[in-house]
Amino acid sequence: MSNLIQKSFGEIDIEFNKNSLSKFYQKGASKALLPNNYREYEELVLINTSGGITSGDEYLYKLNLIDSRVSISTQAAEKIYSGLGKCANLNIDINIVKSDVLWLPQEIILFNNCNFARRINLNLDIFSNLVMCETTIFGRTSMQETVERGYFSDLWKINLDEKIIHAEAINFSGDIKEALTNKTNLNDKYAVNTILITGKEFINKAELLDINKYENKNVKIAISQWDNKILIRSIGKNSYYLKFAIIKILTYFLGDNLPNVWNS
Repeated sequence: MSNLIQKSFGEIDIEFNKNSLSKFYQKGASKALLPNNYREYEELVLINTSGGITSGDEYLYKLNLIDSRVSISTQAAEKIYSGLGKCANLNIDINIVKSDVLWLPQEIILFNNCNFARRINLNLDIFSNLVMCETTIFGRTSMQETVERGYFSDLWKINLDEKIIHAEAINFSGDIKEALTNKTNLNDKYAVNTILITGKEFINKAELLDINKYENKNVKIAISQWDNKILIRSIGKNSYYLKFAIIKILTYFLGDNLPNVWNS
């Protein structure tokens, strides 16, 4: 006799219009907080009360930002636990109109035998500015955890006035350890970060950015700029060294507008 295993689900549907909350819907394990702050941006913190994600879980985030300045983060790292069968899904749809948006979730931590697919669809207009920061950790090395096998699919599509300007596609299936240790891939680096920047407000600051100041023997960083966007790629020996470097880079662009949860 087979037992039906209970799975978690969550849904967020939130809209800001002229820096005021005009729609707020939350369901299941997905919650949102709007802490008071004295920064330039309204702050939105997303929370997964289930404590993590595993096979079969389903999450959907919808965010509509109109004529606003909003910083979006998560309360804690999102943990992707081991699981079999149908993969867990997290779908994120963000619409940005005449707004400045900071998409700054804390890291995703993948555990051995993870089974997870994420899709991010982001649409913005030419009057908007965006800083998008995403970090993926392959196992908590400080706790001697390793990721040897699993499934991880991560697809991003960034559109400007309905025309695609950037896409990311990552797909690990089966032997993840081989990719982590291979010298042509991550070369024994277990923490990966991407910062995508578009919009004149932030791009202009990149002219004086010296990326070498943030590198060391544990973190390697590269920066590219083309088609009115900036892409900063970083890999680190572990999450501690990488996050230390990422905070410095974000502070360069954002000043004191980094969310409080990043300092907790």
